[in-house]
Amino acid sequence: MVRILWFRKNLRISDNRILKVFLDEINPGDRYLFLYIKNKNTFRYFGEKRVHFLNQCLDDLKNQLKDRGFNLHIFKGNTLNVFKQIIQSDSRVYVDRQIEPYCITRDERTADFLRTMNSELITIDDSTLFESGEVLKPDGKPYTVFTPFKKRCELLIGEKHWSEESCNFAKPASCKEYKTNAVENYKFRTNVEGFVKGGRTEGLKLLKSFERKGIEKYNTLRDFPAENGTSRLSPHLHFGTVSIRECYRAALGKLETADDKDEVRTWINELLWREFYYNISHHFPYILDGAFKRQYDRIKWSYDEDLFKKWREGKTGYPIVDAGMRQLEKEGWVHNRLRMITAMFLTKDLFIDWKLGEKFFAEHLIDLDFSSNNGGWQWSASTGCDAQPYFRIFNPYLQSAKFDPEGNYIKQYVPELKNVPPKYIHNPSLMPDEIQNKLGVILGRDYPLPVVEHSKAKDRIMKEFRSL
Repeated sequence: MVRILWFRKNLRISDNRILKVFLDEINPGDRYLFLYIKNKNTFRYFGEKRVHFLNQCLDDLKNQLKDRGFNLHIFKGNTLNVFKQIIQSDSRVYVDRQIEPYCITRDERTADFLRTMNSELITIDDSTLFESGEVLKPDGKPYTVFTPFKKRCELLIGEKHWSEESCNFAKPASCKEYKTNAVENYKFRTNVEGFVKGGRTEGLKLLKSFERKGIEKYNTLRDFPAENGTSRLSPHLHFGTVSIRECYRAALGKLETADDKDEVRTWINELLWREFYYNISHHFPYILDGAFKRQYDRIKWSYDEDLFKKWREGKTGYPIVDAGMRQLEKEGWVHNRLRMITAMFLTKDLFIDWKLGEKFFAEHLIDLDFSSNNGGWQWSASTGCDAQPYFRIFNPYLQSAKFDPEGNYIKQYVPELKNVPPKYIHNPSLMPDEIQNKLGVILGRDYPLPVVEHSKAKDRIMKEFRSL
């Protein structure tokens, strides 16, 4: 038998559930293949920084396998076409389960093809603590609100969900590698680095640093973008260079020793928010193309290209919004508080379709995860399952003053405002002409005037939602 380990969102050889099954089931006389396929993402395209991060992850994975005497074979192209080149009868392909709708379609087609070759696709959940569909209401229906979902998770979770998976490479070491006739065609071309480096080595450094210096201050600092108050592990969790179980175990360890356990519990809640959005994608795949609350697909969104362009480029005249968008463009990552502020500004102040914002984030985020990105955008637009009501709308000025009081974050990404004092940094349009001249920041010339008036925009969104 030919046994193939197909790496996807689990780019590591430690604490890997599907890899453990593969290693346990391989027998003397079997042949093996370690495989990665870079196919065109059918949901959104990869940005250059994301591809660079992926390349670093693959390079690190290749070295991990090489140190144990194995090779990683990387192909680029349509998944089904790749398997048609390499599969022979009596093969078994092992892969981590992906619950995104477009991934399910791909895997169903792959499984159908394998069956025609007397072969099989073996899938196991590895990206989440819980298996797909495991967390349900007592009546067997899926949760659509986070808080009761979280409480159910807290009741269900046990050692089987977070214990380490031991991966022993002794058995394949005595087997032969499967040689294919397919030509490897993946090229490592981009070198556009983002805010964080890829690969398990770098991911573990971040986790250990956060565990040592950050997790016990997480609740206090997480909403302040000028502070180094988050783990920045999201790209590593998405590509699986660090497992979700490693993160949960780190949190459990800190719960035992932390002076303020709420600091740690807040981070656990964030891990469970991720589980929640995966749960929504699993049970409600139609969110790929529209609102969770389907009646909101009837909203007559604006498609003002000029306003959308100013939002994309960070030129709205709202400094906190512009800082967030410029960070996204520059680093391929943006602080979670800013993801909410910028998303709500696009949907509530500019009244532009959330799907355009979702797509733009998808094209630029290194840590793009369909479930979390879609869930966050629908939460901001008030079209989602656990959405805040449409009449709750972030005031960008108040958000800015609360979470960046001195304007340090703003000044980092909007340098034309670097000399503006805290009194005016959140709303430069309040600066008198003499102060503008003194600081050399003339509104409408050096920094744009606000593209909309927040109070009027709020009235519009209220009217539109109420009409439904």
